[in-house]
Amino acid sequence: MDNKTYEFVEDKTMTIQQYINNIFKWMVIGVLTTFITAYALEETTFIYNESMLPLLLIFFQFAVVIGLSRHLMTMKPIMAKVLYITYSVLTGVTFSYIVANYTTLSVALAFLVAAIYFGVLVILGTVVKMDLTRIGTVCLAGLFVYIIFSIVMLFFNFGILSLIMPFISLVLFAGITAYDMQKSLQLYNNASSNPEMLEKLSIYGAFSLYLDFVNIFLNILRLLGYNK
Repeated sequence: MDNKTYEFVEDKTMTIQQYINNIFKWMVIGVLTTFITAYALEETTFIYNESMLPLLLIFFQFAVVIGLSRHLMTMKPIMAKVLYITYSVLTGVTFSYIVANYTTLSVALAFLVAAIYFGVLVILGTVVKMDLTRIGTVCLAGLFVYIIFSIVMLFFNFGILSLIMPFISLVLFAGITAYDMQKSLQLYNNASSNPEMLEKLSIYGAFSLYLDFVNIFLNILRLLGYNK
């Protein structure tokens, strides 16, 4: 008679579908956190009484981005989630200043168009077999130039060029979004045997796509938004 005792070992491996679902779950949580925060503050007098706050928020947002990017490999998944949600809240406070200048209808329209545009790009990043690394690198370099040029435009009037800047940004983020989606899938293949790392990478993937969506939304809002 076989008297051996067999121990049940739970399989904690995250499948690629679970990994993708986790990415979009946390991305949606971040986006909802940002917009709920923005509209909660927009309904108060808070944004009108804190004139120096936007500069401080930008500083703290950069600090969170650097912390998440540099220490992702060593931090616990819970810390990655805390930093991500913190960034989403800070962005929401910044957004409260922006949405206060536009009608609710135009913000909703910009959000819908941004969601459709973003969804198409994510699908492309998922199904396209071509390596998008070069395209992503070029678009990121272009974004760096775009940011510098945008700062210069704060001090000089470039006329009609300022009107096409959102279009240029949308083209750049088209490449960046598709690249970020493809990169997230590649990272899964590199860490598929490490559940904890996959959990952290899914947060990082959600954060990358969150940033892409937010920037796409802001550019579309500049094109379609109506001032109050």
